[in-house]
This record gives sequence, C-alpha cells and structure tokens, in this order.
Amino acid sequence: MIRKEKNYFIISTERSSYIFRVLETGHIDHVMYGARIDDTEGLDYVSESFDLNIGTVPYYDEEHPHLFPDRILSEYPVPGSGDTRECALELDYGNGTETMTLLFRDYRIYKGKDNSFPAHAECDEETETLEVRLSDEVLPITVVINYTVYEKEDVILRSARIINGTDHCVRLKRAASLSIDFPYDDFDLISFDGAWARERNEHRRHLLPGITVLDSKLGTSSNEHSPLAYIVRRTTGEVYGFNLIYSGNHMEAFDVSPFGKTRVTTGINPFMFEWMLESGESFQTPEAVITYAGSLDDAALSFHHFINRYIVRGEWQYRERPVLINNWEATYFALSEEKLLALADKAAELGFELFVLDDGWFGDRRNDTKGLGDWTVSHEVFPNGLEAFSEKIHERGLKFGIWVEPEMVNPDSDLFRTHPEWAIMIPGRKPAISRHQLVLDMSRPDVREYLYTSLEKVFSAASVDYVKWDMNRTITDCFSSSSECRGNGELMHRYILGIYDLMGRLVKRFPSVLFESCASGGNRYDLGMLCFMPQTWTSDNTDLYHRLWIQEGTLRGFPQSTMGAHVSASPGHQSLRCSLIESRFDVAAFGTLGYELDLTKLSETDQKAVKGEIEFYKRYRKVFQYGDFRPLPSENDESIWWSVTLEGTTIAMEMVKRNMPNTGRCDRLRLPFLKKGRMYRIRNRRIIMPREFFGDHWQSWNREENEKMDIRVAGDIITTCGIALGPQFAGNGFFKETRPIGDNGTRMYVIEEI
Repeated sequence: MIRKEKNYFIISTERSSYIFRVLETGHIDHVMYGARIDDTEGLDYVSESFDLNIGTVPYYDEEHPHLFPDRILSEYPVPGSGDTRECALELDYGNGTETMTLLFRDYRIYKGKDNSFPAHAECDEETETLEVRLSDEVLPITVVINYTVYEKEDVILRSARIINGTDHCVRLKRAASLSIDFPYDDFDLISFDGAWARERNEHRRHLLPGITVLDSKLGTSSNEHSPLAYIVRRTTGEVYGFNLIYSGNHMEAFDVSPFGKTRVTTGINPFMFEWMLESGESFQTPEAVITYAGSLDDAALSFHHFINRYIVRGEWQYRERPVLINNWEATYFALSEEKLLALADKAAELGFELFVLDDGWFGDRRNDTKGLGDWTVSHEVFPNGLEAFSEKIHERGLKFGIWVEPEMVNPDSDLFRTHPEWAIMIPGRKPAISRHQLVLDMSRPDVREYLYTSLEKVFSAASVDYVKWDMNRTITDCFSSSSECRGNGELMHRYILGIYDLMGRLVKRFPSVLFESCASGGNRYDLGMLCFMPQTWTSDNTDLYHRLWIQEGTLRGFPQSTMGAHVSASPGHQSLRCSLIESRFDVAAFGTLGYELDLTKLSETDQKAVKGEIEFYKRYRKVFQYGDFRPLPSENDESIWWSVTLEGTTIAMEMVKRNMPNTGRCDRLRLPFLKKGRMYRIRNRRIIMPREFFGDHWQSWNREENEKMDIRVAGDIITTCGIALGPQFAGNGFFKETRPIGDNGTRMYVIEEI
C-alpha cells in the first residue's frame, strides 16, 4: 500500500512501513523503515536530518543553517555539496565537474511496475509502484526513483533511471539501484562469502565507523561475496535484508558516519564501469530487493516467498523438480554410448526421473583443452547421433538433459580459429587463460546469434528436457571490438545484458525445458539468473560436511526450489571425506535432488538405500522444495534444519551430528514452532546401514530392521520439553537407534499433524 500524507510518502507491507518526506528545500529526507505504522500522528518529530551547526560541517544555505547535507537521511545521495558519505550517482558532465543537488519535482502512484530492465521481478494486480522524479537544481539531469511494493511478501523493490536532458553526452560513472540511510549505528552485518567449493558461508561482524564493502569484480555476481546481505540492530534484533536482481559486478557499501548514522548502498559496481549517456538517453539500473523483519528467519522467508512467486516464472514456477542422475563424476570425459546407457538402465531401475549428459558430447571435446564453442555432436561418442541417444533415454522412461557452456571458447577450437575477434582479449596483449579457455564477447549481436542458432538446433533435434548452463571462468582483459560498446567501461554491463538477451530468446523458444544455471558451481547464483533459469547449481563441492555451510548460507536468501543439491561418491572427489550415502542424501534432500556418481558400481546395500531415498524424497518432495525452511539453534555441535508445508501440516526435519560427543546425554527433539493443543505423529526415515559401518556390532545394532520410530506426541510436550533421542532397548538383544550417530551422522524425521 502506498499513500501520500501532506509532504510524506508512506509505503507499507503487511508487517513494515517505509516513510520519507519532501523538505521545504526540495530535498528528499528518509524518515523511517521498520515495523508497520498506521497512525502517523507525531511523524514530524521523527526525523534527525536537522541538527546543530557543529565545527566545519557545511550547511545547505544561509536560509537553512540547520540543514546539513552530511546529516540528511537521503534517498539518493549525490556528491559535491557537502555529503561526503558513499554516493549513489556520479556523472561527469564533460568538464570534469560532478557536483549535483537533486531536488523533488513530482511523483505518481500506479498499479504494476515498469519492466524495462531485462532481468526483473514480475508483478500482478496487487503490485503498486511509487515513482519519484528528482532533478538537479542547475543542470537538466533527471533521476526517477521507483519504489515497488509487494505487500504480502513484505518486500520493496528500489531502482533508478537517469535521464540526460542536456544537449551533449555525459559520462555516467556510478548509478546505484538503492541507497537508504538509517538513523542508527548499532548494526551487525551478515554477509555470505567464500570462493570455489565454499560458496556463501555466513559471516557476522560489527559495523564500525567507516565503509565496509562487499563486491564483485569478476564479471559475475561472484562466489566471493554474494549480493545477498543483512544488517541486524544489536539493540532490538530487527533485521533488514538486501539483494540485487543482477548477474554481474555489484557493490554493497555500508557506511557508518561519525554522526551515528548508517548508509547502505547497492547496485552495479562502479569498478571499471562507465556509460556514455547521449543527449535524451536514459540509463536504467537493476532492481534492488529489500525486506524488514523481526528475525533473520522471517526475513529469509520473505525473500523465499517473493522469489518463488515473482522471480521464478513460466512453466516451472511452483513445479516440482525431477530427481536427476548426472554422468560427470561417473565418467568424466571417458564417454561411450554403452557406458552411458548402462548408467541410464540402473537409474531407471532405482527410480530416477532425469538423465543428464554432461561435458564431452560435442566436437573434438575429449578433454578440457579444446572444443569449447563447437556445438556439433561428436559422432565418435554417439555414432548414431544425439537424437538416437536421446530417444533411447526417453524409451527408458527418463527425461533427457544436456550440459553446455556457451559463453566460453577454447583457443583450440574451430570457432576461435574462425572468429578470434569474438573472444574478450586486448589486441597485442597476451590474455589471461583459465581452464584453457577464453570468454566470448556477449555484447556482440553476431556472437549471440551464432550461439542461439547452434543451441536451438541441438536442443530441438535431441528433444532436450533439461539444460545445465555452465560458465567456468571469470572475465579479464576487458576489451570489445563490438560497435555496441562506446568504450570498454561499458563491456561488463553490456555482457550481462547480452546474456539476458540470449537466455530470454532460448527460454521463450523452449518454455518446457528446465534450465539450471551454473558457474563453476555457485559463482553466479543470483536473482538475475533465476529470472531465466529457475534453479542454480549450488557448488561443485558435494561433501556432506562442507555442504552444511554452503546450503545453509544459500537458504538464508534463496528458496530450496532454486538450489541444486547432489549426492556424490564416497570418498568425495573434492574433499576425499568418507561418509554414508544415507547421510549424504539427508543433506542433499533440502533442495532439488540429484545424484552424481556411478550407480553401476554401488554395492547392493547402497543401491537399496538409493532406491529408498528417492521414494522418500518423491513422497515429501513438495515439503523439501517449497516448504518454509528454518535452521534451528542447537546446543551441541550439530545442524538442525526443518521445512514445513505452507499448510503447516507436514514437516521434514533433519539433524546432523558434525562431531559425535562423548557426553552420555541424549539428543533432544524440541520444536518450539509447533502448536500446543494439537497432536503430532513423529517418525524417522527408515535407513539402511551397511554391515561394515558397525563391524562385529552390526547384528546387535541392525538398523535395517529395528531403527523405525513411530510415536504420537502432544504439541504441548514437543514444544515445551521435547523428546529424548537415543538407543532404546527393543528386546531380543536389539536396540532402536533414533538419534544420528557417528561424526557427520544424520537422521531425518517427519512430523505430521494428526
């Protein structure tokens, strides 16, 4: 809901209000963002933008000696007139000056939203937008700030459009999507950082005076610093969440001033960015997403609901994802049709739904040094063509998927030999190489047309049901020979616009195909990609212990339905850690489930386990992919996750024991979020424990026959006391074991309201 009262603009969701006002000078002054306010009596006494004249701080003018640019809570700050904090906009007018003063001109409120940026949130009849027009007091430069409210999801979108009204070209050096000032400085910052194989690990720190920056300069949204971030007030526990619908270089700046205020800015990274804005042209920023909640879990769920409803779209919105088998770690490049069909036969037998053919199916691609860019089927691997192979997969009752890496090219490829100018590299300078490959210049229409034509031919001929779209290096040596780029500062952004153009065309052509994005794992896990591809490969690291941190960090901002999670071999190919296949499944189940190992080499016990895992996952797939996810705090060295259906009647819960303590204490299953006065049935997932795990003690701890728990518990008991988990004597020398045991041991529980 958006309304204007006198000089105030009030934007409200179900649980929050965002308020700013127009000062008599024309400046936009942020008033508050927090819990919902309906009665605005006394609102004039909230703002802190006016203050005493202290020391050398400049004030606006002689008529307003108590209005300090460095103190004002600005909605879109600009440089040069006394505000020395992080700014949202930088323009070079051509004479080296950048000073601006943006003042209010007019506004409008309308249903829906402007979808001019290619990666954007969808809207419906309930969506409402406030458009505020500001302009410089001297130059004809206009900034249009958009506020779009999603009331039920407690989410607000912010974006800006910069319009050049001068009669000459100006150079845009910075254009943030969002800037918001808080009149407090008692914040903790929660960020999600890492690198390859350890993406989006959660970190928490105090924000101290000065500027803290999270950013990407990789050409992707980055596995080093996600655009997802939260700030938490230490005094009240209130949480503010931020994300960006963009897939390229970004920057989140958290600027704590000497005067007790905190500014948050997010948008395209100004590093190596410039945009030549001709007379009459405009520049549209990506949309920033913000939310307010009383807890981190509630803020994350607001993001989940918003993403599932307004970011993911098309035929796969709210559609349950299939269980897949990917051949990569089973075969790597040692492909043969015979080996692949044997893997498919076993997959069909065990209940899989989708077979994914990974790298090595095209051109001269027998290893990772050559062939990228040559998107023609290898008849060495598939003598009868990919169409015939796909038909055999479909005959086995499986959908057929394929891996591609369209944005890359090997120097040893027919494509590079024919079009070296299509690769991003600087003439006369030796380019940096990563994984034996270069990046194609996606700002070029001819590159995009070649890729569209090549991929469309493969996807249609082979009746493809699923595409894994990979990107295995970052962008360096920025130079483009494209006529589209008016200077190399435009390349990084035009690259992303080109990717959106290509993906948009392919998704429109193949609306039934399930696209999964990947960038060496999670190097481009962002809302922009999810606008075109409804799920993302979370990480190349499938080790169950590492995945606890990777997946929990990911789920702090992205729903389970978007998160690809696989069960791989033991020892793990990335960590060499040994673990039970049942435990690896328990972790991978909280996402879109897949397996990436050689099913034909599994023991009979593990095959039986996999078959049971898939049956269990299919039964509760809706809970795992679309339930409300929350991690529970734990006293011990363990992770506890739970996901509950939106109806609140079925809950899947997992407990992972990272290190098995020797305390003699039982674990306790206590679920404070259940309802008192209700009755619940609690069962644990029946698992199959291989004999070698217990050795000589296997018979007395025969989990296959005696581990099942099926009890009725009152909501008053489970919410207040909890139930003890541990070994329970079952007679005849056998025990029921209802807790996770062993290092990295796991157990899955299903709680259903009776």
